[in-house]
Amino acid sequence: MSDRAYSPLSVIVAALVLSLLAGCASSSVPKAALRLEESTLDVRAAQTRTLAAPSEVAILSATIALLQDMEFNVDRIEKPLGVITASKVSDADDRGEKAGLFLLDLMCAMSMSGGCDKLSTAKDEQRIVLTTVVLPSLERSEAYSVRFTIQRVIYDKEDRIRILERVNTPEVYQELFDNLRQSLFIEVSQS
Repeated sequence: MSDRAYSPLSVIVAALVLSLLAGCASSSVPKAALRLEESTLDVRAAQTRTLAAPSEVAILSATIALLQDMEFNVDRIEKPLGVITASKVSDADDRGEKAGLFLLDLMCAMSMSGGCDKLSTAKDEQRIVLTTVVLPSLERSEAYSVRFTIQRVIYDKEDRIRILERVNTPEVYQELFDNLRQSLFIEVSQS
């Protein structure tokens, strides 16, 4: 037996730590938390296609050409990982909001009274970020799995984030893949 005496404070601290650890160990993660929702699987299916191509480089080159045609700036290329990140900034005002802002500007200029702070919350610009991931297909040789993801951030007139969203519209992704197939055909034909 040891001659060492424990202070009451050290015993209390040790008991607290042990009870916290025991509480963490007994709690379990609900099984539903680890399952993807059906809508997530549908979105992923819309974002992903398998394309035939002679190489991963051919798909990456065709993707870069497509993104540049769509006026995206290619921000980053991770060739070993098959990842391309591109973005563009565009006007986020819709026609109805532009007309309303024009009238609001006109009223503010004429009255010089309060109520002009609505201009600071109006949609101003959006930043669209498109990420492409290209991986060799596990199903077929000379085929590659391509996935596009698109995020959109809308800022107000004071550069505050107003909307941050993922684009989940299947038609947008279908059009991207149709254009990529055309770009890939041109890329392979020129090689």
